[in-house]
Amino acid sequence: MGRAILCLGQYAKIPYTFEKTRTRVFCLEELCFYLKENAGLVEPSCFTRQLADWLGEQCGLPELAARLRALIKGKEKPETIAPQILEYAGCFSEKEIQDTARLIRLGADVALPEKRKARADYFLENRKYAMAIQEYRRILNEEENRIPSFDGKLYHNLGAAQAGLFLFDKAEASFERAYRLGGQQESLLSFLAAKRLRLSEQEYLAFLTEHGEYYEASLKLEERMTARRQAWTDERNASRIASIRSAFFAGEEEQCALLMRQETNRLTDEYRDYAAEE
Repeated sequence: MGRAILCLGQYAKIPYTFEKTRTRVFCLEELCFYLKENAGLVEPSCFTRQLADWLGEQCGLPELAARLRALIKGKEKPETIAPQILEYAGCFSEKEIQDTARLIRLGADVALPEKRKARADYFLENRKYAMAIQEYRRILNEEENRIPSFDGKLYHNLGAAQAGLFLFDKAEASFERAYRLGGQQESLLSFLAAKRLRLSEQEYLAFLTEHGEYYEASLKLEERMTARRQAWTDERNASRIASIRSAFFAGEEEQCALLMRQETNRLTDEYRDYAAEE
C-alpha cells in the first residue's frame, strides 16, 4: 500500500494549463506530479508569474506563490525552481526530488528537435493522437539538418499516432518511410500490420505474394499477433472464471448457474466451429 499524502492548499476552481503539453492541473500535488513525470519537458517557460498567481489565488498558497515570484525574478533555472516546489509539497523523497532536478538539467542540454520530439512522444503516450500527429508533422516540416535515423523515429511514432486514430492508410505510409530511413524491424512489422488491417485477407496475401522480401517479416508479425490474441483470450477467460467464482462464493446460485450455462454454450459453439473447419 502506498503512503498517504497530506494535500496542501485547496483544489482550484480554475485549473492551470501548461500550453505546450495541453495539460491541466487542479492542485499543488498535481503540479508536482506533472513536474516529476515530465522532467524532460520542463523548461523556463513552465514557471511564470501566472503560475505563481494561480498558486496563490486558486490553491490558497500565498507563501509558495511569493517564493516562486522571487525565484522567477532572480532568473533561477528550472532545475532550481522545480525542486523547491516539490520540497514544499512534501510529496516525494529527497532522492526523487534530486533525480527530477537532474533530469530537468539534462533536458536543458537536449537539442531543440529532440525536445520537441519528447513533447510529441508525451502526447502519443497519453493517447492524445491528434496533437501528437500535429507535433510530429511540425518537426518534420520545420526542423532542418536532421539525421535519417532520427527522422525514422519521427515517422515511426507518427505512424503509431495515426494508427491510434485508425488511419491505417496514412500509418502504413509513415511506417514504410520510417523503415526506409531507419531500417528498424519494428517499423517494418508495423508497416505490415497497418497494411494487414487496411486490406482484406485476400488482398494482403496477394501483396505478400508480389513482395517476397517481406515474407520472413510477415511470419514474425503473425507470431506476434497470435501471441497477443492468445493473451487477450486468456485474460477474457480469466475474467469469466472470476465472475463465476465470485457468484459462487457470494451464494448467488441463479447468477452462478446462468454464467456457467453461458460459458458452457460458448465453449460448445467454439468447438463446433473448430470441428466444422477441420
